[in-house]
Amino acid sequence: MDLRLAYSLAAFSNKSSQIAICSKYRANALKSVQPIQRILAQGHFDGLCLIYSLFNAYKALRNPSEKASDFAEKNSNFWRRVIGSTPSLHNFVLGDGSHFGTLRNATDIKIKQAFIATCFEVMTDGSAVSAVVAPTDVDLLTTMDFTNSVAILCVKHKAQFEEGGMGDHWIAIVGRDDDAGVYLVACSYTNHAYGLNERQDAKTKRYYNTTIKVNQIKKSTSYPDNINVIQIVPIA
Repeated sequence: MDLRLAYSLAAFSNKSSQIAICSKYRANALKSVQPIQRILAQGHFDGLCLIYSLFNAYKALRNPSEKASDFAEKNSNFWRRVIGSTPSLHNFVLGDGSHFGTLRNATDIKIKQAFIATCFEVMTDGSAVSAVVAPTDVDLLTTMDFTNSVAILCVKHKAQFEEGGMGDHWIAIVGRDDDAGVYLVACSYTNHAYGLNERQDAKTKRYYNTTIKVNQIKKSTSYPDNINVIQIVPIA
């Protein structure tokens, strides 16, 4: 995969009661507020939004200002390792997303949390830092300190971003604007659906390309048991 062309990915609705992650179908994508993209790019058909949310979170913590294509080229070895560690890879590539089989909800949650932690171990392997991955909840997210942390979660179709809906989709929250009452989001599909609109958070210097109101992240619009906080810390 040529990562320099890689944008992100479509979300899908899991037919079971378990978490639904990325699909090639975007029935509720609203009208674009930016020029419409008419050339197909990698990500239009696959369901890798969970993987991209992990890398967007990692980039936000490590090199927020670096050009995406440069970061992708420098970290392509980590991409290969993460992809090599991904179960049910054919489901990701086919657009079905991170569907790890028909499991009880509690088991599915544990597997996804373990997978996320493993991916960050792979991305920091051999470096002077390590990743701390910890589950959190909707309420704690509203007061979370984003100075040295980011969050990864999956939203449902009901969630409305500044441009509209994204469907069931994994995102990285890289900050929060308390004055505006919004989370700052690095979303791997926004460029496809609505065009390029990246901005920089003055507090953290991280980049985001969409926002979602703090009161839009709730139990009915997200998968509350699959919210994880990520920190990168020096190895003692």
